[in-house]
Amino acid sequence: MRIGVASLWHETNTFAVEQNDTMDTVHIQRGDALLGSQPKSFIGGFVEGAKRADIELIPTVGIGFAHGGIIHAEVYQRCRDMIVTGLQEAEPLDGVYFALHGAMVAEAPYTDAEGELVQDARRVLGNIPMVGTYDFHTIMSDKEAEALVPFPNNTNPHIDGYERGLEAAECLLQMLDGKINPVTHRVFVPIIGPNIGQSTWSHLPQEEQGLLLYQLNEKRAEMEKISKVINITILGGYGYGDSPDAGMSIVATTDDDPELAKRLAQELAQDLWEQREQLKTVRPIHPIDAGVKMAMADPRKPILLVDLGDDPGSACPADSPAVLESLLRCGAQDCALTIRDAEVVRAGLAAGVGAELNITVGGKIDQRFYQPLKVTGQVKSIDDGRYMICGPTHGGWGREVNEDTFREANVGNRVVLRIGNKIDVIFSQRRTGKDRDFFKSAGILLEEKQILVVKSNQAHRASFDPVVAGTVELATPGVSTVDYASLPYRHLRRPIWPIDETMHWTLSA
Repeated sequence: MRIGVASLWHETNTFAVEQNDTMDTVHIQRGDALLGSQPKSFIGGFVEGAKRADIELIPTVGIGFAHGGIIHAEVYQRCRDMIVTGLQEAEPLDGVYFALHGAMVAEAPYTDAEGELVQDARRVLGNIPMVGTYDFHTIMSDKEAEALVPFPNNTNPHIDGYERGLEAAECLLQMLDGKINPVTHRVFVPIIGPNIGQSTWSHLPQEEQGLLLYQLNEKRAEMEKISKVINITILGGYGYGDSPDAGMSIVATTDDDPELAKRLAQELAQDLWEQREQLKTVRPIHPIDAGVKMAMADPRKPILLVDLGDDPGSACPADSPAVLESLLRCGAQDCALTIRDAEVVRAGLAAGVGAELNITVGGKIDQRFYQPLKVTGQVKSIDDGRYMICGPTHGGWGREVNEDTFREANVGNRVVLRIGNKIDVIFSQRRTGKDRDFFKSAGILLEEKQILVVKSNQAHRASFDPVVAGTVELATPGVSTVDYASLPYRHLRRPIWPIDETMHWTLSA
């Protein structure tokens, strides 16, 4: 039996300035390269789970994008058609596996980008079994859930992609063998973030057991033991993807029992809604200067400051100097942080190690929320930005370091400037890192620093939580702000909590 494999991967921040407006921003993979890039990933799990003598995997097209901003309509159309045509050309097919992120948003009328893709594939390929793996932050639509069987992450930070790939493969093989007839029911829950409140696990057992989504995931896992249940997932949604389906969802799949799927999805949805206030109390958010002073006063080290507003994982440019400015203003010392600024990298490369630079840093890409900052610093080190992510890491496999998950990263040339009182800033050419290996590979000894700063919302936790003494989240400016009400939505379903704090919601029959 022949199974087609295709991928479309993008988490879209529709408010980001770096958009995908031409085909030059599109990355295309074809053939076997689509199957073997990361063994402990969604695709790696599916490939492993589909190993059977009578199964042949037919890799077609995999598509990603250079920027985190919106996909322009013409670009989306061409990418969608490329994938659907690739599957057509691979026929005859007995089934299809889609590796999707799920939070891709293109220009109207394609705000339901993955939904459009899988529905088009269904129309072209006919009534053959189709499954898909998804990120926890998927923006799932009813039409999408009806077109294939979804297997999203259960974890946030995401560490179970491999397991979900295995599940998707098992389901597809059983469908091909005629053993099951999956039906999926989705319940939209009108909650938009906050991502930092949507943690499902922690390295600290006492913290983990207090997390709302940990508790609901325990219930979800028990529900999955019920006869005829195939899969149930609590989806976080993605608040920066301006779409009618951007909120949270419960997705339940059963074997030919639509009423059971509906009942279980509605029960979890009601639990989530009734306890939603807990999402705002998981981790307090502090004004920048107040958070910096808290870290300075803490006798332990290192203390991690989280720059929530300039999270590159949410398509921010990672070029905000707002926290650096606060560290200097407050007189902090023994700090390490990172800013994306290609101009500073070029200047540092030209000047060489030991040189003093009087230079403007940050704010080169997006000046809607912050401005460049003038500093004087000494070039401490230069490197090529190639390093190994050893983990544990967001998107990795398991909570511990595992050699099977090691992967190389390349962020472009880096220059470390020492500014003020031992404040080491890693300036990178292309992107910043959310893992401790990014800092260590640039020569930063975490143990000697009082303060570390990471641009992130959730993804850093897998790597940093085991090695820092404490964490302080900062209400920093940027397009990943936790102040959702300040963002100019056009398509978001309203009312939605907590933007509409006093709204009422009841499940439809």
